[in-house]
Amino acid sequence: MPMLYLVEQGAVLGHEGERLVIRKGDSVLLHVPVFRVEGVWIFGNVQVTTPAIGLLLAHGIETCFFTMGGRLKGRLTPLVSRNVPLRLRQFERYQDEAFRLAVARQVVTAKLIHARRLVMRHARDHPDPAWEGPLRALEQGLAQVKNAPHLSALRGLEGRSTAAYFEAFRKMVRGELPFEGRTRRPPRDPVNAMLSLGYALLTGELIGKIAAFGLDPYLGFYHEIRHGRPALALDLLEEFRHTLVDRLVLRLVNRRSFRPEDFIRQDEGVWLSPEALRRYLAAYEACMRQPAPGGRTWRELLDEQIRRMVRAILHGEPYRPLDVEL
Repeated sequence: MPMLYLVEQGAVLGHEGERLVIRKGDSVLLHVPVFRVEGVWIFGNVQVTTPAIGLLLAHGIETCFFTMGGRLKGRLTPLVSRNVPLRLRQFERYQDEAFRLAVARQVVTAKLIHARRLVMRHARDHPDPAWEGPLRALEQGLAQVKNAPHLSALRGLEGRSTAAYFEAFRKMVRGELPFEGRTRRPPRDPVNAMLSLGYALLTGELIGKIAAFGLDPYLGFYHEIRHGRPALALDLLEEFRHTLVDRLVLRLVNRRSFRPEDFIRQDEGVWLSPEALRRYLAAYEACMRQPAPGGRTWRELLDEQIRRMVRAILHGEPYRPLDVEL
């Protein structure tokens, strides 16, 4: 089922019977049967009526609230899973340093493999000696992952490998939008704005799915625990950053689907305009619903990785990271 994205500022989400209805003033913008909606994502100044909230909760549909720039502000979620034994086991696994390191190695391995494959794909299409340095750094990082003695060492080599990857990513960006390097909080250019938005959307999906499976999305094994940080969602996000979000952004940029005038500069950052945000969300949703290599959709692959994490936590099975051929 698709997500329902609400971007029209000043709109109101209500309901009529079992249908969600979006109005603005006296006009009806959209109505959709509630059973066809997987989640509702609201950007900026969009209101939700109390009866509509009740309908969403009754159908187990999560509602996420974002700023217009894509920062997740909060979630309205149905009652979480009552699988207390699973969450207790998750907390026990967190105390097991060997378990945490084993999972973290798999997560970082998957991330670097996907980064390397994406660079190699572009290197085949656009031969240039400039690819050699980043590819060599990614290969070295991969070779060192399995011998990383502790999490801080693993984070260090992942950081160095990611810096090499974004050196190559600059060359992969071939459209007219500028990109000088990865910047965030806030993003400083249009490409970074699209990357950050994609990562935020995917993190929002993972938080909801992880909670629905009965795990705590804020207790991860690779990312450090900090107040408000969804560490487990960020752990799983690492496996999808380059193979999903980065590929989407590169396609949109290099096909010139977005122009410089589609972005606005505000609060020292760069953000998509409201109309460009609609187009980006449509492209993101189409990507999430299309079959990935292997036949399942990307959204189904999110579920599969969470299931693998559940099995690792409950039964001690080795965690199997995402492996998608680009």
